[in-house]
Amino acid sequence: MAIVILSSLLFFTVFWYFGRKAFFEQHLVGWFPSTRFEPLYPFFYFIVCSLVLRMALPALCIRYWLRRPLSDFGWSLRGVRRDAWLYGALFLAVVPFVVYASTTPAFLDYYPQFKEVIVDGRVSLGAVVVFELAYLFLFVSGESFWRGYLVFGLERKLGYHGVLVMVIPYVMSHYEKPFLETLGAIVTGCVLGVLALRHRSFWLGVAVHYGVALTMDLLALHNGGIRVSP
Repeated sequence: MAIVILSSLLFFTVFWYFGRKAFFEQHLVGWFPSTRFEPLYPFFYFIVCSLVLRMALPALCIRYWLRRPLSDFGWSLRGVRRDAWLYGALFLAVVPFVVYASTTPAFLDYYPQFKEVIVDGRVSLGAVVVFELAYLFLFVSGESFWRGYLVFGLERKLGYHGVLVMVIPYVMSHYEKPFLETLGAIVTGCVLGVLALRHRSFWLGVAVHYGVALTMDLLALHNGGIRVSP
């Protein structure tokens, strides 16, 4: 348990200080060739760092330091189809709250997160598709870290109480987001953590989390009056 806690603190601290968009904008701008997606380079950097620090390095710790199979930490896909209905119901239960939140000024100030490629109230469909495809990997890495590495890493000593330990830094990582979303992260983090332990997998959590995020971006486009052009 100590290895999981200390290593997760190290990985996430490095990620927070050196793996986010602000670090790229301050230190790495100009290192890469200019393309139509250049405004999204900080976001792509953020995704790559998330994959390395929140997924790849924890996976290496599981296999070579803890010497346990990845399936012990929620990586298995076995049986996920059987429980898909429950996650589908969770998604449908969350949608009304997302719809309400999407009408608030704080939400529209923050979303959609690809504001850099919005010009004069318009954004290209290609930019939206590229962003959302890359965005998926953020949720794969995030769920593998929060509901995978931490929750399953604490399970032997704390059981379901490990979910409460995980949810503290998880919610704090949302502090720069709109207030209602941060409050929702308390419930979401606990529910997805318990479901991951119950079903021995975090993959359906990825599907729900990404589905909600995609819905938020689409609502932000609609409510913000942003037009998508071919």
